Amino acid sequence: MISDIKALKIAQKLETADIDIKKTIEKATTAGYLGEKHFYCTVLEYGGTTHTVPEVLGDRYSSQPLDNLYYDIISKALDLDGVYISLSYCSPNLNIPEEECSEIIEYDDYDLDEDEYEYMMQYSFISADSVKKFKIYAEEGISGPKPTDDMGIVTNIINGEYETHLALRSTDLCMSSFKVMPLKESLPKEHPLSLKNPINKIMIEMIDKAIVLK
Repeated sequence: MISDIKALKIAQKLETADIDIKKTIEKATTAGYLGEKHFYCTVLEYGGTTHTVPEVLGDRYSSQPLDNLYYDIISKALDLDGVYISLSYCSPNLNIPEEECSEIIEYDDYDLDEDEYEYMMQYSFISADSVKKFKIYAEEGISGPKPTDDMGIVTNIINGEYETHLALRSTDLCMSSFKVMPLKESLPKEHPLSLKNPINKIMIEMIDKAIVLK
């Protein structure tokens, strides 16, 4: 697992990174497990409302190939309020066999005595590059995402340059809401937006490897 400092440096680097949006989206859509794709790009609107490209075209239930029309809409959105690209998914409900994981991580920074731990949590992670599993005791108090959450990047073009932030997205009740991760070292590891949170650190490292730079 990456260090707290490394997580902060990745977040800082992404703020001004020259991202190849087209190749990043193409790579993200290949991510999945057992044929199920979790990742896609949505267009942002002022206030945080999101729309898929088919919604922008007037039919939210259709599918849209990654063609010139698709990227024309994405390009226009980047010049306005931006886009959100989903790049990493984590769930305690997804039981992936360990032999199919590229890495199994066990959290060992415990504050309690060993006999005080009773309930082991297992989180599965998916990105375009890898599938991982993370084991941690619930008594440690680390906040994990809900099955309807994912992590990715919010990005748009300001004064001719990309401005990008790590963000957590929740899709509860068919509505999307975003929480941009602050570049702070002060948030405790138990906080759901903390760069010290071990679950977030795993997802940040996976996102860093999933993004394609120009």
